[in-house]
Amino acid sequence: MRNVLIIGWGISGKGASKLLLSQGATVSVYSDEPIDLIGYPRVSNVSGLEFFDVIDGKDLIVISPSISQEHPLVEYAKRYSIPVIGEIELGYRFCRGKIVAVTGTNGKTTTTKLIGDILNSSGKKAYALGNIGKSFCESVEKIKEDEIAVLEVSSFQLESIKEFRPYIASCLNVTPDHFERHKNIGNYALAKFNVFINQDADDCAILNYDDEITKNFSNMISSNAFYTSVRHTVRGAFLREGKIYLNIDIEREFMSIEDIPLQGDYNYQNVMTAILTCRLLGVESKDIISAIKNFQPPRYRNQFIGYRFGKKFFNDSKATNIDSTIKACKSMGDKTALIVGGYDKGIAYDGFFSSLPDTIRHIIATGDNVYSIMQFLPSYHEYTFEITSSLERATELAVSKDVENILFSPTTSSFDRYSSYVERGEHFDMIVKSLRENGSGE
Repeated sequence: MRNVLIIGWGISGKGASKLLLSQGATVSVYSDEPIDLIGYPRVSNVSGLEFFDVIDGKDLIVISPSISQEHPLVEYAKRYSIPVIGEIELGYRFCRGKIVAVTGTNGKTTTTKLIGDILNSSGKKAYALGNIGKSFCESVEKIKEDEIAVLEVSSFQLESIKEFRPYIASCLNVTPDHFERHKNIGNYALAKFNVFINQDADDCAILNYDDEITKNFSNMISSNAFYTSVRHTVRGAFLREGKIYLNIDIEREFMSIEDIPLQGDYNYQNVMTAILTCRLLGVESKDIISAIKNFQPPRYRNQFIGYRFGKKFFNDSKATNIDSTIKACKSMGDKTALIVGGYDKGIAYDGFFSSLPDTIRHIIATGDNVYSIMQFLPSYHEYTFEITSSLERATELAVSKDVENILFSPTTSSFDRYSSYVERGEHFDMIVKSLRENGSGE
């Protein structure tokens, strides 16, 4: 690994470059977008060169999650038999500690953060990395043999693994998402399945038994399978009459859901995955329960951000797919105005409107995919549907409605107008805050 090309220059690309440089590699970067190499004097920019000149002499190519296997430069490099891996795979090859990997359409960030919090509060040193926003490669060299890397891994990252083998891997759920990349649910599910593909009988898999796709992964894996369920008694963790039970060796009551700061069946699935993971890593039950009771959820996951005009505002910018928004809507107990829209992933909204609860009285759409949403609007519906040009205007329209709640839950990614769901969430926070500053709120 002497001469390495990185394609893509975001968090993953920069993290990979730091690791490679520390290992004595010569590093160059190619990007389809303008890049700034300030602070990276030893990295050369080969963007814009002819493809042959870009790959000439390269021993390895490391791609960022945003770069698909169908990128023209990736396909070109493969024709010359140059190995192509992702940043997660590169980090794996240098990791000395145990690896826990969490994937799924929804709940990855919450579960990854919760596992990390439990481990650290119990005295086991853990690092929450990956798709959660912190590069695995940038941190991997400081992870010791007795420490744990807890990785949130996306389908984009799992596409490019070769040897990546987590000791404990979990898949929380699989619902339609990222068809702009994977084309269909089958390809998307197979990308998620890659988290288990290199495991053997010494490793552990945790699967959502209530999700038909993830449940059926057990027919294809070689690792030791455990399950989570809110409806069935399973080997693993399950919900019964308001209590979570653990069934690893013997069945026993673990904790009441009243002690969990996260509510809803989907959150109980996340919590049960974290409980199983940490018990399999040897954490005492009392330490797990204590950490769960004190858990602070990630920002912008159906986060209550305050009152204005006597209405409750919820920032669910983390809702980057339809299923996540539907779950947020179902958590609203009173009349609600819903703000949706963003990047067009090529996902059909045919099941979206029929799944909304009666509490949704108004829908305001803004973003690049508004017409993709509108084409699935039923001919008869009991809510208003409006399209507007900006999030600011959408918020103003929501405020004008006779509702108790205003829920910003986009249903899709932020890349039409923002660099991340965090930037999008911060913008919505600012808009809501400005209502008060302008004297229009309470």
